[in-house]
This record gives sequence, structure tokens and C-alpha cells, in this order.
Amino acid sequence: MAITGKIKIALVGAGGMGRRWFGAIAKSKSFGLAIVVDANLGKAAALAQRAKDCEALSNWRLVAARPDIQAVVVATPHKFLAAISETILKSGKHVLCEKPGGVSSREIKRVMKVAENRKVNYMVSFNHRFHPSFALARKLFNEGKIGKLLFIRARYGFGGRIGYDKEWRLNKKLSGGGELIDQGVHMIDAARWFLGDIKEAKGFCANLFWKSKVEDNAFVLLKSKSGGLASIHASWTNWKAIHNFEIYGSKGYLIIDGLGRKYGGGEKLIWGTRSDNFADLPKEEVFDCDPNADASLARALDEFVSAIKEKRKPSPNGKDAYEVLKIVEKVYDQK
Repeated sequence: MAITGKIKIALVGAGGMGRRWFGAIAKSKSFGLAIVVDANLGKAAALAQRAKDCEALSNWRLVAARPDIQAVVVATPHKFLAAISETILKSGKHVLCEKPGGVSSREIKRVMKVAENRKVNYMVSFNHRFHPSFALARKLFNEGKIGKLLFIRARYGFGGRIGYDKEWRLNKKLSGGGELIDQGVHMIDAARWFLGDIKEAKGFCANLFWKSKVEDNAFVLLKSKSGGLASIHASWTNWKAIHNFEIYGSKGYLIIDGLGRKYGGGEKLIWGTRSDNFADLPKEEVFDCDPNADASLARALDEFVSAIKEKRKPSPNGKDAYEVLKIVEKVYDQK
């Protein structure tokens, strides 16, 4: 599909994440939003009326049949992500899908094959990669500023909200699991981004507070093929919301603290360099980053359109989602 001018795009899903994607698309100079879809037509219409010449639909299959639509953002509950993405890709349209892309690695593998056969792009939005703190950490890491990676320690979570146990994320039929497949996948993807391919994955999941059949806490240990280690704790019982991602190397460390909004309100990266005599405190440099979480979605869209125009695979993509969900499945199998 040749791309000229603005890309006509559809948004499937008008829930919490759908509304955030709507805001990012509306501000983009690369896309023209033509359709908003939601099973609740009222929700779709409420968003569509805020954009120029934008339709509201309740049936996403109509998007697949529209020859004028070139790309689609899919932002639904996990259960529906893979099936919608697969059908849209079969119609020859590019897809940017919300994480985790589906509820199983088998689903993702099937969707990847369709994208490859149809020669269209399939991006899965692990948008933490596009937060400025993560992007800067990656740059410094690649430049060798902290030396050889030794280990990663990550914590991510919040305390839910009134009625949280009634939301779709705690309904296994819709979510595919609990906190591990919700917020935990962000940390797993970020760990893979720095560690490389994972050799071993172990963990524990537990339901400790919320009345649900899914876990509200997940503890994961990873070992990469190169020998690096990672420990991850994702929690829905962190009464004070936390986002902390620490990368320790032979020369120093990188600490990402905060993620805007409810995670402390700010976002910063701390670059520490250890002392050669080990007795002195490390020398630290602190970078205050843009805490606007929605800006990461805009950067994800930039990567999506760049990959389309450059005729290359986006990053992250289906392979990343596949590897993340394989790790999730290994941890779930240890229950």
C-alpha cells in the first residue's frame, strides 16, 4: 500500500487507553483520524465528534472492509487484541496494537505470520520505551556509560481504586491474567530491551487482596543468555504508586524513577558512576524528564509511521510481544 500525504487511520477502542490514543492521533501531523470504533456506539461517537470528518462505528469488521483506511490502532481489552489485529492485517492495513498484543504467545505468532504474508507492519506498543527517561537510559547504556550490565531491579504498581475488582483487568476471560500480563509486561519488555534474549524465567503470582481469580502481585526473575539478571515486582497493592527501574553495570548505574501522572508526578533518570576505590559515594547526574505519559504514545506513533514509510519493521513489534508473553506463560505455568 503506497503512502502519500496523511495516513488515514482508524481507532478501535474508546475506553481508557483508546481515549489516550485518540489524543495522540489528534495531535499528530502524520495521521488523519477517519473512524472511531467501540462496541458502545455512544463512546465511539463522543470521541469521533471531537475530530474533523470522523465517523463512529460499533462494528470493527467494517474497518477491515474499508479501502480508504490505511492503518489502525487497536486499543481494546486483551482478549480481543489479537483477533482484531489479525483481521485488520489480512485486509492489507498496518496495525499498531496496544500491549500485550494478545493473551498468548500462540496468538501473537499467528498474527505475526499474517503481517509477514501481507507485507504490512505490526507494531505492539510497549510505550515505556518511548518515555524520555527510558530513551535516554538506552542511549547512555549503548554508549557504555555503565559498563557491562550486571542486573536490573524493577518495581511497578499502584493500589487500584474503588471497585477495581469489578473492572475487566481482573476478569481473566477478558484480560488473560492479572497484574503480570497488565503492568508486568512493561517491565519484562524493558528488561529484555537491555538484557537481550532471556534464557530462564521463574516467578510467583499471588492474589493477596483484591477479590478476583487473577493475581494482584507478581514476582519474576529473569536470566539472559549473556548472564545478566533481572528481578521484577508488579503489584496492584502498592498503596503508594511506584515506578522504579534500576540498571546496574560494572561502571555504574541508571535509575529511572517516576512515570508522571500518579507515579510521583515526575519522571527522572539518575546516572551514577561508581568510585574506583569503592569507598567514596558514586558521582551522580540527574536528568529531569518530561512527565507527560501521553507523549510516549505520540512517539510510538512517530515510530509507527517512520517504519511504514521506510518499509522496515517497527520497534517494538510482534516478536517482542511474542517473547514477553512466552515469559508470562512460563511464570503462570509455575503456579
